[in-house]
This record gives sequence, C-alpha cells and structure tokens, in this order.
Amino acid sequence: MDEQLISKYRSEVIERFINIEWIINSIISQHYFDRLSFPFVFEVLYDEYFNFSLKRRILEKIVKNMDNGKVQDLNRVNTIRNYFAHCNQLIIFGENLKIEGKVVDPRKLDRTIDFEILYKEFMTVAGGLEEYLANIYKQKGGILVKGA
Repeated sequence: MDEQLISKYRSEVIERFINIEWIINSIISQHYFDRLSFPFVFEVLYDEYFNFSLKRRILEKIVKNMDNGKVQDLNRVNTIRNYFAHCNQLIIFGENLKIEGKVVDPRKLDRTIDFEILYKEFMTVAGGLEEYLANIYKQKGGILVKGA
C-alpha cells in the first residue's frame, strides 16, 4: 500500500478518534459537574496517565443501560487507532530477488496488517459511535455546538 495513503488514513483515524474521546470527556464532565469543565477536562482527563480504557470504564459506570455493542465498538476503534498509531514498521522480505515491505500484525505474526480494511472499518464504526455518544451527552444536558 502507498505510504502517502497510509499516512492520510493514519491522520484521519487519529483525528476522528480524538473526536470520539473528546465526546466521552464531555460526557464525563457533564455527568459530574453538570457542565463542560475545561479545567477538569484538561487537568484530569487529558493527563497522559488517564488512558482511554479508564475513560471507557467510567463511561460504562455513569451511563445507565449502556449498549454493550457500543462498548465493543469503543474497544474496536481503540484497537484500530492503536494499529495506525503504533504499527508502521516495514519488515523487508526478500526471496528470489523479489523484495517487498510488509507491516506485520503484532497480534498474529504470520499475518500482515491491511490498513485499507482497518480504515474502512474504523470509518464505518466511528460515525455510529459519535452519534450515540453525542446523544448521551445531550441526554445529560450537554449542548452541542458545530465547529466553525
């Protein structure tokens, strides 16, 4: 796969994931403060040790009857984001003068990562998650404002 295309996919996945995480941060803040508290979000939720898994667990605790399928979707987009963020080391294979680079899947070393498939899956799942999370934020009294 073309390196420029992977780079484009990588930036889109990471930026979209940041958006999902921002909505989760907003839900958590709205739940505990009845408003979006920027000091809380930036000083606590954006601390480098406050990871996504912990945010997801808090979300599960504060959202009554959270859709288990959406929890699985959150786990999946996090996994895909991690592939894009951390897996891009080409392993060079050479056999009979044919040399090619592949990105090996760290979970299954006999497979390579298909970034095209992961990108499409992420984009499909992300839209539903953003909508689901935005609705939770609104149910908790949050107000969504479209960006400029």
